[in-house]
Amino acid sequence: MKCKVCRGPALAGFPAHNANFCAEHLDQFFLRQVEKTIRRYQMLQPGERVLVAVSGGKDSLTVADVLDRLGYAVRGVHVDLGIDDNGFSSESTALCREFFTARGLPLEIYSLKERFGRSIKDVGRRFNRFCSICGMTKRHVMNARAVEQGLDALATGHNLDDLSAALFANLMRWDRRYLAKGLPSLPPEGGFCRKIKPLALLSEKEIATYAAVRDIRMVTATCPYSREAKFKRYKELLAAVEHQSPGTKRSFYEGYVKTASVFQVGGQAAPALGPCAVCGMPTTVEVCTFCKLWRST
Repeated sequence: MKCKVCRGPALAGFPAHNANFCAEHLDQFFLRQVEKTIRRYQMLQPGERVLVAVSGGKDSLTVADVLDRLGYAVRGVHVDLGIDDNGFSSESTALCREFFTARGLPLEIYSLKERFGRSIKDVGRRFNRFCSICGMTKRHVMNARAVEQGLDALATGHNLDDLSAALFANLMRWDRRYLAKGLPSLPPEGGFCRKIKPLALLSEKEIATYAAVRDIRMVTATCPYSREAKFKRYKELLAAVEHQSPGTKRSFYEGYVKTASVFQVGGQAAPALGPCAVCGMPTTVEVCTFCKLWRST
């Protein structure tokens, strides 16, 4: 297997691109792909400031690494969930801090226990819901910190595998509300800042290979409360199709992006957003769900 560029020994092959790369040219390929995605979907302009939500996994840390290398003003926020089982939160927090310190980038550790005296486990057990509460909590924190700091965009580590699987799942349910919002870049609205997914057109394998080349250390512990069986099945189905026809996932997702506007036509108007009476963040009710769960006594 030879590198497409230099014809030397290749480190990895990417069938969707019909190309193999050595470490040096894989790095260049990856940076170009992200840069093209940013330009194509008008995610960022030169000099803009972006908050990257980091979990300690390869995807979010890769976003921070690439945006920093491309010259954007990067800040990070990590939500310490306080999950002490198998050291999940402590390892995640330590790796995020190590990564940002090594690059001289600012990072905020948002500890739920320090701020509210409770962990995600405490709140999740009380309502017998973990994943939905965790997702809502992290979304609120990252959105709030981006707005409060007056930043231009909020970046997450969603990749092609994530987005194509979510698209497949939403199409199976014909969930118009989510189908209208699965785009790689969402404009600022209702008091939220712009949301971007710079890895939208890159697969998990491509990201993992880049992370290995860059020696990006990532969390190895898994969340003990994760319930992603159905989502994983969708990923497995698409992976089987991709194996037979490389490039299918990208074509599937890019085709959706071109036609996503149809899911906004003829539907009910979205509920009006107003400020939460407690935290001031946009919500459709008087007090947002985050404040009800975390700030109630």
